[in-house]
Amino acid sequence: MYELNAPINAARMKTVATGYSQQLERWEDGPTGRRSTGLPLLDDATGAPITIHDVMLPTGRDGRLELHGVRVIGHEVPDLEPYTEVELEDLNARVRPARNGAKGIEVSFSASAIRPATGTDSRSARKHTGDETAAA
Repeated sequence: MYELNAPINAARMKTVATGYSQQLERWEDGPTGRRSTGLPLLDDATGAPITIHDVMLPTGRDGRLELHGVRVIGHEVPDLEPYTEVELEDLNARVRPARNGAKGIEVSFSASAIRPATGTDSRSARKHTGDETAAA
């Protein structure tokens, strides 16, 4: 099986948060099957918890935004507002053939950190004052 791990220049992409994130939980095998321990899943190398953040990346046809879960390993989990731009540090894509004989490929994303974008003039951040008739 061939795999490709490719770093991505995330500063050149518009990345939008959905506001949804979930910390992965540790599972254990017991006599009655698998069940959650209620404890966070920790990365073996760093000991930091693993969180999945749902973001929209321009991976669709003609650069359209598509929903992806980005795996972030770190102790800081920012509270991201829905539909705001975010920055992903050290974004990496892992591409491999689809599992179980299915056609196509699977792509998974990981990053070392996620945070609200700085220096952007997003429409949701603008405040309407009522004195906007003199523009133009």
